[in-house]
Amino acid sequence: MKIAVYGKGGIGKSTVSANLSAALADAGRRVLQIGCDPKHDSTRLLLNGRVVTTVLDYMRDVPPAAQQLADLLHTGYGGVVCAEAGGPEPGVGCAGRGILSTFAFFERLGLQTDAFDVVLYDVLGDVVCGGFAVPLRREYADVVCVVTSEEFMSIYAANNILRGVLNFDGGGARLAGLILNSRGRGEDPAPVHRFAGAVGLPIICHIPRSEHFRAAEAAHRTVVQAYPLSDESRLFRALAEAIGEPQPLHPARPLSDAALERTVFPQTLRRAPAAAVVSLPADDGPGPDPGGAPFDQRPASVPAASAGSGAAGRLSKSMLFREPLHGCAFTGALSTLTQIRGAVTVAHGPRSCSHIAARTILSSGIHAYTRKGLVLPRQLAPAVLSSDMDEGVVIYGGGERLLRTLREAMAAGPEAVFVVTACPSGVIGDDPAAAVREIRSDFPDTPVLVISTDGNIRGDYMQGVINACLEGAAALIDPAVTHRGRRVNILAEKNIANNAAANYAAISDLLGALGVAVNCRFVRDVDVASLRGFKGAALNLLAYDDHFGRVLRRYFQDHHGAVFAAHPFPVGFTETERWLGEIGSFFGRHAAARELAAAHRGRYDAAIQRFHRHLEGKRLMIVSYIHDVDWILETAFDLGMIVEKVGILNYSQDHLFRTRFQGRFALETDYGPKKRDADLSRIRPDLMLCNYVPKQLPVAQHVDSIPLCPDVGFYGGLAYARRWAALLKAPIWEGWRDDGGR
Repeated sequence: MKIAVYGKGGIGKSTVSANLSAALADAGRRVLQIGCDPKHDSTRLLLNGRVVTTVLDYMRDVPPAAQQLADLLHTGYGGVVCAEAGGPEPGVGCAGRGILSTFAFFERLGLQTDAFDVVLYDVLGDVVCGGFAVPLRREYADVVCVVTSEEFMSIYAANNILRGVLNFDGGGARLAGLILNSRGRGEDPAPVHRFAGAVGLPIICHIPRSEHFRAAEAAHRTVVQAYPLSDESRLFRALAEAIGEPQPLHPARPLSDAALERTVFPQTLRRAPAAAVVSLPADDGPGPDPGGAPFDQRPASVPAASAGSGAAGRLSKSMLFREPLHGCAFTGALSTLTQIRGAVTVAHGPRSCSHIAARTILSSGIHAYTRKGLVLPRQLAPAVLSSDMDEGVVIYGGGERLLRTLREAMAAGPEAVFVVTACPSGVIGDDPAAAVREIRSDFPDTPVLVISTDGNIRGDYMQGVINACLEGAAALIDPAVTHRGRRVNILAEKNIANNAAANYAAISDLLGALGVAVNCRFVRDVDVASLRGFKGAALNLLAYDDHFGRVLRRYFQDHHGAVFAAHPFPVGFTETERWLGEIGSFFGRHAAARELAAAHRGRYDAAIQRFHRHLEGKRLMIVSYIHDVDWILETAFDLGMIVEKVGILNYSQDHLFRTRFQGRFALETDYGPKKRDADLSRIRPDLMLCNYVPKQLPVAQHVDSIPLCPDVGFYGGLAYARRWAALLKAPIWEGWRDDGGR
């Protein structure tokens, strides 16, 4: 028989369990008692007060190859075999995970519970998390007993234990009943009897308060051993006899909180009114109007809340709209912070998390080499140190391991250190700030910054990128730096874009032609010194006017009074000409901007003519969840193509569709696959552009993909026109498909 004894901490369940085991042993039963409480005091009365090594301490200190089951099984009074799970110090680690690890440990080392007549689990009942609920599982416990007293919180814990049993059993019956362990001679047992009646459980034993318990415990013995002829011993022997024989078991029927209070306190209790529900703003609102003022200058005195830069203003779209998370914040933060040269990122989590995230960073270099034969000019190996959390660290807390890893990072002499946390750290409630405070006392001149991630607990990949930018990189900015020369900062580049380096080179060339230099890239391929000197630029440029870009723009406007150009990186001739005009106007380089655009006009027109004869009159259909498609439309119209239809899909990451070509094509928003298929069958365009090529289409169709990050500059659209021309020369149906019949 396997018995789980649950009860509120301090209610006396360990005393009850030890005395019950002693009584069972006196009745000739072979008993195994496993204490499942971090206090590891369940079996001390059976072992004459001897403190034994706990399973979790043993797992932490002894290598797996040297571990033996016999080291943890201790024989006590009456031949009772005793074991203690143990747990971390209060306030650190995860004791529930420790219970899971203990049971897995016993299973791995081959503990044969069938060798015993009774296996008794003494389990903490205040916390009914997944770990402490393990003994409730059917493979461990046949019978569940709940220890309670007359006090409300003890009965409340008992009701919660019934909820845990119900979650495992549904309508099954495994409850033997309640054990009432009185706290004092004058206590009123009526609340327990009312509760027992309400939940349909018997009180199988009522143990009165007695000086025999205090005296026996002082002698490190059970009452059964120290006072074998006492009334208390007779109670435990009767309980052992009752449990040892087949008895009717009962299903769990827990009460609601309101019903519990009415049962324990028959008088009506007045409840506090429900708290008001606060709604977060749905979104950040539209960006600058493409035809609006050349610069978006919000005074620095505007309150943060009115600019949307509060908690909701720093959330990724997945968090705002409660979508399934796209990646994890840990990886997003790591991929951003490792772009900062001179800094080291400490990843507080399992080594595998760091490896997977680092592999993501390295993949761009691997892709460039394997697909294009390019060797990148700089080594991509990220400066990351993992704290290498393992099972023991999860159980006992990772503060010491993190501190040790931080000291290792400091030994490299970095200019800054960032700390990002994986899921296990967040789950067990590690406090990385405590380790950072200690390391700062030894290294006061090196910034050490903790980034909110906790794996995906704090959000998705983009949330990690946002947090890394605002809590990490932005914290390095020196507010005393002032503008110098014609300089700009570039913000919100996409580190995962394959053409990010090429786009930056193109933008740098355009700026260089105006005599403007890049001061800082926030945050891509940048060093700590550039981040400190962020305010040395008078103007800030967004790479993309998407949600991420708008979050950064609001932050820097509100916190640094930053001035931003109204438009992001340009794609196509018109956008590039306009963008150069803005930059030239700001820095007093009007003439240079006009001359540069004029010099490229002839080359652009000549390139258009090369493709015009291949694409003129071709009918185009666009289906996109990326809402900024004017660069495609401009290219198509300049080539003489006919845009039959533009369908815009719902997409939380960007819902600000706008165009300067209104009225020149059929437009439909809230588009979907059914509408697309119907339009393809009706229109039968020569070419469909979409973000990905669907596997099933109603008609054979030439299809090309719309890139997330198109090539910037005067000729961005023409790079794709070259593809369209080549694609339309190919047959719409490959001949090999006819080999097996269409």
